[in-house]
Amino acid sequence: DVAPSRGLGDVYKRQDKDNVFTSLKTQTIDQMSYFRQYNIRYVYEFDNHFGITAQLRHITQNPTGTLFYRTLGGQIVPELTQSEATLSLRYAPGEKVVVTKQRRHPVNHNYPIYTLMHTTGFKDVLGGDYASNYTELSVTKRFWLNSYGRIDIYGRAGAQWNRVPFPLLITPAANNSYIIQRSMFNMINNMEFMNDRFVSLDVQWDLSGKLFNRIPLLKHLKWREVIGFKTLYGTLTDKNNPFKQGNQSDLFEFPSRNGQPTSFVMGDTPYMELNVGIHNIFKILRVDYVRRLNYLNAPNAKKNGVRFVLQFDF
Repeated sequence: DVAPSRGLGDVYKRQDKDNVFTSLKTQTIDQMSYFRQYNIRYVYEFDNHFGITAQLRHITQNPTGTLFYRTLGGQIVPELTQSEATLSLRYAPGEKVVVTKQRRHPVNHNYPIYTLMHTTGFKDVLGGDYASNYTELSVTKRFWLNSYGRIDIYGRAGAQWNRVPFPLLITPAANNSYIIQRSMFNMINNMEFMNDRFVSLDVQWDLSGKLFNRIPLLKHLKWREVIGFKTLYGTLTDKNNPFKQGNQSDLFEFPSRNGQPTSFVMGDTPYMELNVGIHNIFKILRVDYVRRLNYLNAPNAKKNGVRFVLQFDF
């Protein structure tokens, strides 16, 4: 599979890669990589909704645009190769799905879903450049609040245990399009923060008309209100921090543009953003106003914006 150039944060997108609407970008994306990857995946699900996924993957990525791979010693690295094995455990009690030829669509969200995943990268196996170990845990759950609607919570936490260059570190799940994407941050720039430990939380409260039903016109239109909050806290240990390494280190310089850094180490404060929206507009449209609450002095940081998506609720 030879993928077109993409930002490193695009790996978190859940939409189909041929979704043309996500090409509507809020900013110019000029720091990208070409990916060539080969996958072998095996999935087995038990009757009790416990599933196991095993995957072997070989990836070669070449930086393009204004992105470059250069060691702290000044050596240009034209490409980075990864040979990986992934084991993922998923438990979704009570889940019901509709199965099509290409994918499965959950039709109920009343029960928690737990996913534990570990990926090991092998050095000198099929050209692998670095040994790596990445572990991630995610939990999602919907809570019903009777007449106050419902709250959807999605939490993730992960760690990169090895000493690796920045393309193998953890970058935020940045949504740089105008399309609302679940569990992705709307106002973070691509690769803005570099972490090897992180925890994130996405909370979305659909009030199901609790407020709008008190306004005659909005009640007639059957518009529905939604309020959300997203936060990310991450750290970067000294072994992966290029600012705390000597010039002979094989770590890569962080991305920059015109001599100005575009990726940073997070401070002691977690990143936060809010969204307030209306859905069920013409029965299919959702529109959100999103606002970034902190780290406003970062280069190219935007305080607010508007996002939308076609959303069918039954």
